[in-house]
Amino acid sequence: MPTDDRTDGRDAPEAGDDVLAEQAADAIECIDLDEADRRALLERLDVDEQIQHVLRGRLMDYETDDPDRERREESRTRKMASHGRDLLTVVTTRRLLVVVQRQSPDDHEYRSIADDDITAVSLETANGNQRLVIRGATRYYIDVGRSPTDVASAAYAQLRKRLDIQLTAEQSTDATSAAEQSDDDPLERLERLATLFEQGHLTEREFEAKKRELLDRI
Repeated sequence: MPTDDRTDGRDAPEAGDDVLAEQAADAIECIDLDEADRRALLERLDVDEQIQHVLRGRLMDYETDDPDRERREESRTRKMASHGRDLLTVVTTRRLLVVVQRQSPDDHEYRSIADDDITAVSLETANGNQRLVIRGATRYYIDVGRSPTDVASAAYAQLRKRLDIQLTAEQSTDATSAAEQSDDDPLERLERLATLFEQGHLTEREFEAKKRELLDRI
């Protein structure tokens, strides 16, 4: 999916794509959007993608996740909704889709932030306004100050839960990989082989044959 683009003139959805509207109907019905804006948003969603929360604000800043503050500030970019419009942060079942609304839906800007690209998330208050702070290869500071506090908190809790699940899965995978590498380490296997030989579980001939096999792998 593109990370930062304007509405790209993709073909209008066919009749079969009405399923998309049905899937998101309940969530999007509570969003105060006219028909053109609603259709533009729905066209951006994948067929099996569900809307969970929609937050409102005015602007978004983003920058590279560089440890050097000066370089981060040099890379910072600001996106602001047009006068009288909102910046929408749409939390779906797989990502954040930020919509920078312009006067015409054809001019809206979109930025997609996949769950896999997020390493940390927080809900902060800056200058009296709530904002989501998303970290990964890019840092995002997304104003959600036009949403009720409880709505922003619920969206944050959902993102936090998904991130925790993702991190737990990654840690489990890393632990499994480390164990497999340890089990397959020829030097460690050679040490265990020597112990078995010393304990009398292997004959000298068996020990020498296995040892040659392991030494060939080092």
